Amino acid sequence: MVKYRTPAPQNIRLTFAGLAAGVFALVSGAQAHEPAGEATYLANAGVLVSVCGEKILFDAFYEDSYGRYALVPDEARQDLLAGRPPYDEVSALFVSHVHGDHFSPAPALAYLRAWPDVKLYGSLQVADALAKAAGSDDEVLQRVIAFDLEPGAAPADAVHDALSIDVVAIPHSGGARMSDIDNLVFRVSLNQAATVMHLGDAVADEALFAGRQAHWDARRTDLVFPPFWFFRDDAGRRILENNIRAAAAVGVHVPAAAIGQGDGWRDESGGDLFTDPGETRVIGDIVCAAEHR
Repeated sequence: MVKYRTPAPQNIRLTFAGLAAGVFALVSGAQAHEPAGEATYLANAGVLVSVCGEKILFDAFYEDSYGRYALVPDEARQDLLAGRPPYDEVSALFVSHVHGDHFSPAPALAYLRAWPDVKLYGSLQVADALAKAAGSDDEVLQRVIAFDLEPGAAPADAVHDALSIDVVAIPHSGGARMSDIDNLVFRVSLNQAATVMHLGDAVADEALFAGRQAHWDARRTDLVFPPFWFFRDDAGRRILENNIRAAAAVGVHVPAAAIGQGDGWRDESGGDLFTDPGETRVIGDIVCAAEHR
C-alpha cells in the first residue's frame, strides 16, 4: 500500500488502492512518526526513496526542462547539495539515461564532490559524460559504477552497503529515433525491507517485458516508478499488471502543466502520479530490523 501526501500545509493524505483503480480515500491528521518507507518527488523523474534510514536518489540531477517538464525547485536543489533533511545521508545515485531532463554532468559532479561516500550508478553513456566533464578528477570517477548493457543482455547486479541492486536494459521509448540512448531499469532493495524500481523512459513494449519475466519475478517490487504514459496506454497498463506486478505504482515524468492539477491528471490517467515537487508516498508493510529503527 502507498499513501499519498501533498506538500500543502494542511498535511492531507490520500490512499491509492491498486494500479488502475485511481480511487483515493481521504485521511486527515498529522503523522505520529516518520514512516519506515517513503518516496519524495523532486520533479520530472526525480525521486528520493527512504527505507529504514537508507536513502537513494533516482534521476535527481538534471538541468533541461525541454520546455515541457518541471525542474527541481531551487530550494530543493540547495537542500540536496547541503544534505538537509529529507535529503541527508543519501547512499547512492541512480541515473536511468543521459537525456538532459534526467541527467546533467555538472550538478551530479557537484553532489559527488560534496558527498565523498556516495556512489553513482548508470550506463556507460552516463559515465562517459561524467568523465568528460570531470577532467582529471579521478576520485569522483572512481565512485561511478557503469553498466555496459544492451537490450537483450543478461541483467547485472551489485551490492552497496545496505543496497541490493539489479539492472536491466529496456529500450528508450520513441523507436528508432531514440535507439542510440541506453535506458536502464534499476531495481533496488533497501535494508532488505523494501524494493523499488525506476523504469526511466522505458518503451511500453509487452513482448520486451514478457521476455524478461524471470527477472521481474526474481524479486518482489513494493513500488515502481513508471513514466506516466504507462497508465494512459493499454500496453503500459498490462506491463504493470502482468509483468512488473509491483504492489503499487506511482507515475513520474509528468509535464509541468500538471503542477497544482494533480487530481485531474490522476483521474484522467486512471493511476497514481507524482505531479507536484515535494509530494510523498508512504511505502506500507515495511518492517525495519532493530538496528535500523
